[in-house]
Amino acid sequence: MMVKSADITFNGSHFLVTGDLNFSNVMSVYQKSLLDADKCSELIFDFSQLNSSDSSGLALIIEWIKLSKQKNKPIKFTHLSQDIMSIAKAAGLDGMFNGKHN
Repeated sequence: MMVKSADITFNGSHFLVTGDLNFSNVMSVYQKSLLDADKCSELIFDFSQLNSSDSSGLALIIEWIKLSKQKNKPIKFTHLSQDIMSIAKAAGLDGMFNGKHN
């Protein structure tokens, strides 16, 4: 069985989340995002290249929201997958995706 992986890259203006996000790789994605979090005035996370996610993706988003508050930076999520939105809705957290978060 092939191990699914996920990655995050920073292109100077936003973060691109790619691959298959799950409990085995979510911490490495978060840790890697911290390396570039201070380089931008706004935290923008693009999920357009994410193939799949379990509930760890929602936990990751919550951690990024906490990070944006700690760093006093606006945050935005684009192209959120149906996987993440379904889990957020089931948890009653889908309202946190309406607009930008500060």
